[in-house]
Amino acid sequence: MLQSMWNYIKKHPGKYIFGGMTAVFTSILYIFPNYIIQLFIDDIVTSRLTQDVLGRYLFFLFILMILIYAGDVTWLRILFGESYQFQKELRQTGFKSLLGFRASFYETFRSGDLMTRMTSDIDTIGMLLGYGLMIILGDGALLLSFLAVMIFTISWQVTLVSLIPLLIFGVIIYFLSKEVDKRYDAIRDSVAELSNEVLEVVDGVRVMRAYGRKDLEQKRFQEKTQKVVDKANHLAIVNGLFGQIAKAFGGLSIAIGLMYCSYLVNLGQLSVGKLVSFQLYLAMLNGTIWGMTEIVVIYQQGKVSFEKLNNLIKANDLMEADGHLTLDSIESIEFQDYSFKYKEDDKETIKNLNFTLQRGETLGIVGKTGSGKTTIIRQLLRQYPISGTGTIILNGRDIHEYQRENLEAMIGYVPQEHILFSQTVKYNILFGNSEANEEEQLPQAIENAAFTKDLERMSEGLKTLIGEKGVSISGGQKQRVSIARALIKEPELLILDDSLSAVDAKTERAIITNIQSIRGDKTNIIVTHRLSAVNQADMIIVVDDGRIVESGSPKELLANEGWYYEQFNKQKSEGGAENENIH
Repeated sequence: MLQSMWNYIKKHPGKYIFGGMTAVFTSILYIFPNYIIQLFIDDIVTSRLTQDVLGRYLFFLFILMILIYAGDVTWLRILFGESYQFQKELRQTGFKSLLGFRASFYETFRSGDLMTRMTSDIDTIGMLLGYGLMIILGDGALLLSFLAVMIFTISWQVTLVSLIPLLIFGVIIYFLSKEVDKRYDAIRDSVAELSNEVLEVVDGVRVMRAYGRKDLEQKRFQEKTQKVVDKANHLAIVNGLFGQIAKAFGGLSIAIGLMYCSYLVNLGQLSVGKLVSFQLYLAMLNGTIWGMTEIVVIYQQGKVSFEKLNNLIKANDLMEADGHLTLDSIESIEFQDYSFKYKEDDKETIKNLNFTLQRGETLGIVGKTGSGKTTIIRQLLRQYPISGTGTIILNGRDIHEYQRENLEAMIGYVPQEHILFSQTVKYNILFGNSEANEEEQLPQAIENAAFTKDLERMSEGLKTLIGEKGVSISGGQKQRVSIARALIKEPELLILDDSLSAVDAKTERAIITNIQSIRGDKTNIIVTHRLSAVNQADMIIVVDDGRIVESGSPKELLANEGWYYEQFNKQKSEGGAENENIH
């Protein structure tokens, strides 16, 4: 952590050198008001105070206050300004890592925990660089300045005796800081857990109400909130001890100093002005030491937060090294005896897959729920490390050899979970291709996704806000916005992963017809439970328990009278499948 902060400081040497020098200069200025007070009191005691002398003292105090104020504003603005910049860089680094991680990473970290690391943890680290460095520079410089003046201009014996309680205080702080570390870590984890709870409630509020679980969820939330409060109270007890112990030992230090100074005044070895000045210096010294104790708390909290953030930035999603080849087009996709197993599973999810898809063809993937259909798609999307046996061949080369980002740029993907942004309909569609022509490509994508009539019924049209995750539009509308977003990209490979489940048969038929029409020279993969969506596919594979149990054209599969044949007849009788134009 300290190395990271030091590296940042080294990148901005001018600002930090100037800020540090200003802080030291301002700290030295703090000495002089007490010195003027010392002269003022001695002049009163010796009856040497005149109106002119008093005027000079007041003038110098006024100038000193202006200089101290200007100096403090300057160096504090530099420190906290750079602290916010440091936080910005940390967030950018963390966000870049999040964008680069694959699905396996997000199965390890929960959303609430990630939010905590990207927000409050970074704030805590920034506070250490800003407020913490302020304490080190400001209070540290004051501490050294006061000690120097007290030792060399008043009495080194009194100074050393007065510091004994403060040294004992430092030892106590060292042991308390370890407890702060442990308790802060506990409360931080509780806050992250609470964030997860809030996110889950917000996402599932409709289901929660439908099942009448509102009171139960409220009770669970109260319990988790109370858990955070309890741990916060445990931390507050330790943090509170810092202040009370500082007061106790600071008061003891002042008492010892006052008694010793009074003794020296009686012996004539110390003036009354120096006694008062020493007490003022000692009181201010106690204030700086009190401030220095905060750095212990801030450091421990920053240390915990940095470890959490660093774990995020340096996390490993177990993906293999990126390839070096680039793609201009996708001419062929081939699975050669390919198998895959998720890290947490004992057995393979997909087993010994063999099929080939050429440019311009449409592949349908069907099968029971949980048979492994989406897992096949995830391998093409490189969401998980390619493992197990066999290979995936793309344009005659192993898929490992291609750059992942380049491959992603070739694919238009519509997942089962339709992730939409809390923006307008237009923004969500153009997210697929921000450079698309809004006069031609945008209306065409909307038309091909069979979304034109729905859009006309929306009061604001393309400017309609769809809410977080598309909460203000229907499931079928979400699917068609997602499809339009993929189509406007005009990808080499279009993948629809059960993306037509919420639309009626007529709309589904219109979308499939449009896709076949505009994408005749490009490759398409359609994963579905409704066989009507793949009636026009060039090839269909039926997946069961991770294996391909049937493959061929729709006509060939019907002729085989296997699972596909049974499901086709079942869905046809239910009105969910059509046998027209099957080839």
